[in-house]
Amino acid sequence: MTSLRNTIFAFCISLLVAGCGTLPASGPYGNKVSSGAAVVVSEEQADESAADDFSYVLVEMSQNIADAMATMGKQYQVPLGWPANSGNGKIRIAVGDTLQVTIYEIDSGGLFIPSEAGVRPGNFVTIPSQIVDKDGVIDVPYAGTISVVGRTPSSIADEITEKLGARAKEPQVVVSITERTGSQVSVIGDVNEATRFSLNLNGEKILDAIARAQGPSFPGYETLVSLQRSGQEWTIPFDLLVAAPEYNIALKPDDTIYLVREPEMFQMFGAAGFNGAIPFAKQNITLAEAIGQAGGLLDGQADPAEIYIYRLETTENLDVLGVEEAMPEDEKVEGQVPTIYKVNLRDPKGFFMAQKFPVRNKDVLYIANAESVELLKFLNLLNTSSVTKINTQSAVQQEKQ
Repeated sequence: MTSLRNTIFAFCISLLVAGCGTLPASGPYGNKVSSGAAVVVSEEQADESAADDFSYVLVEMSQNIADAMATMGKQYQVPLGWPANSGNGKIRIAVGDTLQVTIYEIDSGGLFIPSEAGVRPGNFVTIPSQIVDKDGVIDVPYAGTISVVGRTPSSIADEITEKLGARAKEPQVVVSITERTGSQVSVIGDVNEATRFSLNLNGEKILDAIARAQGPSFPGYETLVSLQRSGQEWTIPFDLLVAAPEYNIALKPDDTIYLVREPEMFQMFGAAGFNGAIPFAKQNITLAEAIGQAGGLLDGQADPAEIYIYRLETTENLDVLGVEEAMPEDEKVEGQVPTIYKVNLRDPKGFFMAQKFPVRNKDVLYIANAESVELLKFLNLLNTSSVTKINTQSAVQQEKQ
């Protein structure tokens, strides 16, 4: 028995020397998070210095920071190279459209209206409708071949009028489109009714086309919109398309609009009711709502003073928060800085801050274990080891007998 006690004692000493880091855990301990950051921004600004080799910024939550983050609004990923609006968005005549030409003369006896027509109302003649062929032209008697693709009806009418001016009696020409099968665009993907249609002559924008498809089939904040044009593709959040009119550009013939659902999510780890990826329950959620979605803090495990939000924060946002960002350029990710926000829910004010602090897409939330939990883990491990040793010795003695 003395030997067993000595073995257990030696095992305890080895665990204590190794520290709690040898025990199972769902993530880093709070002291490790703080000690690993070279910039710690607390309410007292305890450490305003910055080393050259740190890898993230730690920001302790304060009322001012929570208020500032709440007013920043939703952060969108602005698409690079998004095409600008071209012209006024008016659509021109395209191959496959059907045109009708009507020619008016001021009096009978002219080129198109015979003398015996008398007081025929209107004194006009309508030329049979023509489909614009692949050469992009139509034929008009006495005016010849007229190139029409890419033009407006009024400009075509002016050209025909000019060519007939020397032969007809003060001619006036009207060109109208009787059927449009050119200038088509497609709207596909996660829409309520995929469609392909011809753009009207006044032009239509992206949101107009999505409306023709009966809108997105999922909430707008979960939807991305891709514009495919001339072998290129750009993608933009549907919400940003609605919020920023400059991105709602006029469509061009043969454009394709593709909607795809991509739910915004945050990752929850540590002493929470649920661990894993959790989709946003609505368009904008706060830290308090996110913790609630994850089932709250585990009462017998979590340390309310150790709530962390991991995020790639923009340098602009850090400047607004008053953080002197000193991350070396080679460690930044496209102008973003790895940042950890720490919230203390043991302080009653922390709950009000959590109600304001916005959670963003791809944030990682971690709730650390309480220190007492680590002690209990150690004692449970010690107890298990003791029982195992006793059972082993009993088995050996039974075999000897």
